[in-house]
Order: sequence, then structure tokens, then C-alpha cells
Amino acid sequence: MNKPFNDEPVEALIPKLLKNDGRELDLRLKYIGDEGLKILANTKELENLEELNLERNEITDEGIQSLMESPFIKKLRVLHLERNSIGDEGVKAIAQASNCSNLVILNLWKNQVGAEGVKEIGDSLYLANLNTLDLAQNQIGDEGAKALAESMILTGLQYLDVFGNGITEEGQKLLKEAEHIAKIPNLTLA
Repeated sequence: MNKPFNDEPVEALIPKLLKNDGRELDLRLKYIGDEGLKILANTKELENLEELNLERNEITDEGIQSLMESPFIKKLRVLHLERNSIGDEGVKAIAQASNCSNLVILNLWKNQVGAEGVKEIGDSLYLANLNTLDLAQNQIGDEGAKALAESMILTGLQYLDVFGNGITEEGQKLLKEAEHIAKIPNLTLA
């Protein structure tokens, strides 16, 4: 694994970077990968963790599955996963995880999320508290736009970004006409 900004194992990074009485952990650009995420998921010291930044860590669906099954990380409110390799199966793991029932911010910018993943998010009762959802630079297309427009769960969103997803004018129209999407103050479609 290429670690241009990090040559420390995740076990050393956790105590070094855990802040705010164990509520925040910023591991962006540490390239911990799926194996590092498995270690993270089994770290008891993270039982109070509310904000986790995993931007650009070479994480795939496998790593996300480990995180979602963590017996310790159950209080997450903010989860940054931008610039990884997370696809529909990883998003499905998030959507079906009771560990995510407190999430208010989910950032999946520039991953590999498709329409199936968006449908999982839109149908997830565990993600009913989301107010910020960043799906920019994925692959959701018109089918994903339709899933967002038809969601009965994502009614509290205050921020939604779906830029760069191959959504046509027809898909954008669906989003603009959906009552819960139209009222979002910070909406980026194209």
C-alpha cells in the first residue's frame, strides 16, 4: 500500500489523533486501507467517537462492512468517506447499520456509489436523521436521482450535493419537483 503521508500503523495513529475527549478522530490522508479500518472497528477506546474523518484512505466496501459491525463505534454523528473506493455494497452496509442511527452528516464524495446505493440510503430508517448528504462525483445517474426524489426518509436534509453523477435534465427535474428536495437550502444538482 502506498502511504505518501503516513508511515505509522493505525494503532499508533489512534491515540495520537483522537481529540475532544475521544469524540473526534481525523485520519484523512493516512492511507490505512481496509486492514486499518478493521483495527479501528475493534478499538475499545473509540466507544465515544462521534466524528470520524476517513477521507482518502483506500477504503473499499470490505472495510466499511468492518466499521459498520464495530462493537464499539456506535455514536457516530459525522462520517467523512470522501475519495475512497466505496460502492453500493459499502453504502448498503452503512444504510443497514444501527451504528449509523445518530448520523447527521454523511460525505461520500468521489467514490463509486451507484443507484442501488442511493436507494439503500433513501430507504434506511437508520439514516433518518441525516441533514447533510454529499454524493458528488459518483455514478448515481437518473435512477439514483429518482431514488432520492422518492425517498420518504430523507426529509430533513439541509444539504445535498449530487454534482457530477451523470444526472440528465430529466433526472434533475425529478429532484427539483420532489417536495422534500425542493426545500433543501443547499442543493447542488449540476
